[in-house]
Amino acid sequence: MIHSYLLSMMGYCILSFPLYIISRKLYLRNKKKDRARELVMLVFFLYCVSIFSQTIIPNFYFTNGTIVFDTSTAYVRSNFTPLQTILLYYDQLNGPLANIAFYNLAGNIVLFIPFGFFIPLLWKKLRGWRKMHIVAFTIPIFIERTQYFIGRSIDVDDVLLNAIAIVIGFVLFKIMRRIRKMLSQK
Repeated sequence: MIHSYLLSMMGYCILSFPLYIISRKLYLRNKKKDRARELVMLVFFLYCVSIFSQTIIPNFYFTNGTIVFDTSTAYVRSNFTPLQTILLYYDQLNGPLANIAFYNLAGNIVLFIPFGFFIPLLWKKLRGWRKMHIVAFTIPIFIERTQYFIGRSIDVDDVLLNAIAIVIGFVLFKIMRRIRKMLSQK
């Protein structure tokens, strides 16, 4: 299961990498370049492509030489009741659906922590708690709203788990900065 997701993510990253390099070179043509920042920016871009490839890019397949986007609503399920899905999965952690429950809960958290770390690292204006809380809800709401329009399931609990994860990433960023500051003062 995870293997197929990783392969799919890698495919999107490979396809988007040359486009990113070309557009970034054009953007930075007459600007001062910071290699460390550009490397972090590239990693963040590939991370975003990976996440969006699994959340907002519709499923597609090739048939007769054309691309067909699968926006069928066969698996559409909507949950607008906070904690309903989280509690359902939590109850299943020791049941027959334990793997699915664990991967859904852990995946919705672990996969979004990097947003909370990379965003303040790359953009100084977003290093405040208030702004990062806004970002923490804006990203998952954007993803869930987009999923609604492409025929995928939407769940308010995904927004909650993703927002918590982004805040955790931001806390890790703040801890890293504090450690760095303490080490540089010695």
